[in-house]
Amino acid sequence: MNNTAMNHAEEAEAFADALFRFVGRALEQEPDPVYSQKAVRIADARNHIFRLVDDNRTDEAEDLYALRDLCLTDEDLQTFPNRRRMLAIARNYW
Repeated sequence: MNNTAMNHAEEAEAFADALFRFVGRALEQEPDPVYSQKAVRIADARNHIFRLVDDNRTDEAEDLYALRDLCLTDEDLQTFPNRRRMLAIARNYW
């Protein structure tokens, strides 16, 4: 892997980690994302600036993701951030 590709992979990983933490904190405020009216707006991907907004839709063109679309629910009905989804979103930027 060349240096540029490695830097992009590292940036994507760092972005996914930051978004994972942000969504985890949002779940503390909104424990049931299925019924949540919140979404995450990616204000600046490179600097990991995210905003929790009152909008319950996903619109990738507007860098807007419904909270429920960034989460998984396990067999015990525990909700947690979906890191794979966040890595997929990172590919939009790197």
